[in-house]
Amino acid sequence: MLNRGKFKVVFGVLAIIFAVVLVFFSCVPVTPPAASKEVVIQTSRHVHITNAHLVYARDGLTGTWTKLTGTNGIYKFNVNDPNGIYSVAVAEPKVGYSEKRVYLYNAKLSETNFIPVDVGNPTDEDAATLTINVPAQYSGKQLSVFFSHEHRFPEVEDGKAVAFGLPKAKGDLVIFVGSPWSDEGFEKIAIKRDFVLDSDRSLSITESDLKDIELAPAFTDISMNWLIGGNCYVFGGYKIPSSLKSDKDLYVFSYTDYSVKRFSYSEYRKDFPTTTPFATSSINPANYPTTPFSTSTTSNSVKVTVSPYSPGISGIDTILYSFMLYSYTGVNEGGWPNRDVTYVVDLSSGYLAELTNNEYTLPIIGGDFAEFDIDLAKSIIVDESFYFPNYIASNKTLKDYFIPVDGLKVLEKFR
Repeated sequence: MLNRGKFKVVFGVLAIIFAVVLVFFSCVPVTPPAASKEVVIQTSRHVHITNAHLVYARDGLTGTWTKLTGTNGIYKFNVNDPNGIYSVAVAEPKVGYSEKRVYLYNAKLSETNFIPVDVGNPTDEDAATLTINVPAQYSGKQLSVFFSHEHRFPEVEDGKAVAFGLPKAKGDLVIFVGSPWSDEGFEKIAIKRDFVLDSDRSLSITESDLKDIELAPAFTDISMNWLIGGNCYVFGGYKIPSSLKSDKDLYVFSYTDYSVKRFSYSEYRKDFPTTTPFATSSINPANYPTTPFSTSTTSNSVKVTVSPYSPGISGIDTILYSFMLYSYTGVNEGGWPNRDVTYVVDLSSGYLAELTNNEYTLPIIGGDFAEFDIDLAKSIIVDESFYFPNYIASNKTLKDYFIPVDGLKVLEKFR
């Protein structure tokens, strides 16, 4: 039974986590595609690159779903469809209070041959503790530790600070002496490139590792963050010190409007601009479609009709359509649905163009995937969260969105 409108579920933090899976949880692929028709899927749990519960792929719009076997979070398959169309399905079982989840990615080879999927649901095995030894004069100070999408703010005691629960990953590690909310702000910075945190470990930072902070001018209504080495997100209003900067480091300039047009616009720059990155007055995206996603049932599944969107901003024409729906059985004492399976669906603009009447049918995969397939005997609802960007547009390819590059421009449009 399809039920739209009976409940309006705002996922809050959970929805934000889903919304940023594609960029903030993505990183440079461990194993790049080896051939022109090969697609690499990289699965992770809270950024720890590891195998998912089930991964399937389909060649073409109506091809057979094939189960894939992964090695250390890397899955591969070839696309032979003449139009380069393919789909990926990743399923995760119920963990704790989290319901079963299915992530569906649908795209074309020309748009991306790399699909990063972070399923969340981390366990203690997916995280590690980092003990940082610093020169004695910094005892009593606070450190700001950034690794992948995570950040910690441990105090230095007896020359060491302990950052708990960082994801097991490989990437660039950024350590500041100081914190953004202190009177002094950030005082010093060290960057450790290609840092491997695969278990609890210690790291020593010397005085020569620590460099002076370089202040950056503030731009009206535009925030600025860093993407270090393509995989570490850092907030703060500073320049990346020239003595530490790499060609892989990017500045991320963002402008948001959550009250009227409800969008977020970002530009990725390798170099710090000498003037305002962009005029905020020029970022005026087209209105959100009245009915972005309409749903109905078929004989054995759910059909979603997607309203195409054109942002109306020059050059911003690669679109990723995103929506969530879930099945549920009854409601709890608070009146909220008891969710059974949540489906997170992403459709590229190239994939949508191949569909008849913009109609997407939730796939029925069967086999050992059957427990995750949609059950029409249960109630089904489309999420209408204000926090989930249903239209993500950029000026480059979809792969450039997953792995940001210099010059990337991204518009996220919210309900």
